[in-house]
Amino acid sequence: MTPMTDSSTSLWATRLRQNQGIRSLMEDLGQVTGHPDEILLGGGNPAHIPEVEEIFAECFRILGEDPSLRSLLGDYQAPIGNDRFRSLAAEYLSPHFGSNLTKDQIAFFNGSQNAYSYLLNIHSGYMKDGSFKKILLPIVPEYIGYADQSIEENAFLAKNPEVIKTGNHRFRYALNKTDFDLSEVGSVALSRPTNPTGNVLSNADIDWMEERTKKKSIPLLIDLAYGNPFPNLIGSEDPINYNEGRTLSLSFSKIGLPGVRLGIIISNPETIEILSSYAAVGNLAVGNLGVYMMEILFQKNILPHLSKNILRPFYDKKRELAISIFESEFKKHGIDYEIHDPMGGFFLWIRFPSLSVSNHKLYHLCKDKRLFIVSGHYFFPGLNSDFSHTKDCIRLTYCRKEEELARGAHILAEIVASHQAKSQ
Repeated sequence: MTPMTDSSTSLWATRLRQNQGIRSLMEDLGQVTGHPDEILLGGGNPAHIPEVEEIFAECFRILGEDPSLRSLLGDYQAPIGNDRFRSLAAEYLSPHFGSNLTKDQIAFFNGSQNAYSYLLNIHSGYMKDGSFKKILLPIVPEYIGYADQSIEENAFLAKNPEVIKTGNHRFRYALNKTDFDLSEVGSVALSRPTNPTGNVLSNADIDWMEERTKKKSIPLLIDLAYGNPFPNLIGSEDPINYNEGRTLSLSFSKIGLPGVRLGIIISNPETIEILSSYAAVGNLAVGNLGVYMMEILFQKNILPHLSKNILRPFYDKKRELAISIFESEFKKHGIDYEIHDPMGGFFLWIRFPSLSVSNHKLYHLCKDKRLFIVSGHYFFPGLNSDFSHTKDCIRLTYCRKEEELARGAHILAEIVASHQAKSQ
């Protein structure tokens, strides 16, 4: 095979081949061997919950006996879904988002990650007037999967969040409202709850941003992969509604269907039309399985019960168990640590202020012991200032079994204890 040279590889392709956080994370998941010593605290897989899996198994049984199985397996959808499914989604989601949605405001994608690869490039890069617009992440750390999606280089903007002490070994990030400059901004993007920290920005904060973005006709992209209406892991905060100027993304991954790859976009008809063109070029069509399962779940109104009575209680209990396990090990080993208040989502965001190595080095030290975590340095795209949290923090999932969490906490504490500053 002829090796690629500088003249035969685009700048974009060259960037894609560099060390990406999302590629590292997903390759760690894909390279798992099943060895009993492996401790998988790095990925975003939801927990395997028997009650939930039985609901999905029933969907498969229904589909297997339905005459539409021939179409599911043998026919293409339209690029962003057929009108029947888009109309169903619009009707079902309208009351959940306080809006009278139509099918022209709905698009389906092979996961919301797929949709964001288009959305972020619609609103960033070189514009028709020759200007260069960037994607503002109003609060970082932010989702690892955004960082490498822009075709143009240096397309992200971010600034230090406010850091608020909320208790012993506890803190949270808050929106930094000083110098909220939108002059270079083509879109504002955030996740709610924020992946990785579990932070849930208040509606008041989002309204404050929207007052400013609307004046400049800047779209606000809100990723609801862990948010309302499903799986609705937003703690005590109020749900998000759909308003003109917002683009919302939903995912079936975090209700327990990451392998199905269904993302749902809600936006204005013009954005949906552009997305349809992107999808036709990039995918030909959205996959069938997700939308056929969606039809069953929406028609039977299963997801509100699933979210409220199964998912939220399960993950609330998991989160408290994980915090207890990790804090016990950290205290036993004399670890200097802080945990971001986990208001929602699947993760613990942990800071080690006295770590004598970088979080990326810590990731490799853990991986040598078959413990998989995620280094926090990947979660700050567009941040150009010196902010210690970029080197001090890691992300852990708490979706694993208790025994696995306990082994992981013990190994992590031992490694961190041996790499703390001498004053500790």
